[in-house]
Amino acid sequence: MYLENNPDYMTVWQLAHKWINADPDETNTETISPKLREHIIRLVIAVRNRVITARTRHGVIFENYSFFTVLGDIPHYHKTLRCLIGGVFDKSYLDSIYVKRDEVIDFCIKCYYDVPPCWMPKQLNYESITTRENNKYRPDDETADRVRCQAIASALWELDSDIHPIHLVRSKILQRFGNGRIYREDTLKRWIAEVDPKKGQRKSGRPDNMEYKIVLEIDAQNQNKS
Repeated sequence: MYLENNPDYMTVWQLAHKWINADPDETNTETISPKLREHIIRLVIAVRNRVITARTRHGVIFENYSFFTVLGDIPHYHKTLRCLIGGVFDKSYLDSIYVKRDEVIDFCIKCYYDVPPCWMPKQLNYESITTRENNKYRPDDETADRVRCQAIASALWELDSDIHPIHLVRSKILQRFGNGRIYREDTLKRWIAEVDPKKGQRKSGRPDNMEYKIVLEIDAQNQNKS
């Protein structure tokens, strides 16, 4: 099959390990290092947000939003959400999803990530990269954090579109994996508003204590605000 032994393709599990020069065959899924966890989640979010095309042996997943493809992707939605929200790293599943070299390199350049050493091009045309705003008061990786926060918000709203933006902004998953702790609440709310499926339909003012379809754990630093 064209995906196997092809230098232009690698599984999410393999690439996340290669990114930190680790052995994909030696990792214990119960004791994944923080750095490896970061790279796996980064790739899974990019796949779910359709920034990187993901393939299995049966074809492309998360290809579009049509009824039939979404129906077929239900198992993938479930397994990737278990990874993002539940912290469940299923080696066999992550080792069955392939990503393509050029798309990963483009993703890294646009989000200002280091390119995986195994796929580092001999030359990078950095002049073609949009220079980020020179503002010493902004975090260096703000663009990447915005994309990450929007991807997390989209994934959670797929499960329950009633989740209030303020609860989502204060959630542990966005605060931790979206680096939300280093940004103002207003900034985070503005970012995720761009992908809010109910934008303009929500009530103004303090949100009610609502029960959602998923357990949305509030970050410890935001407990006193809820």
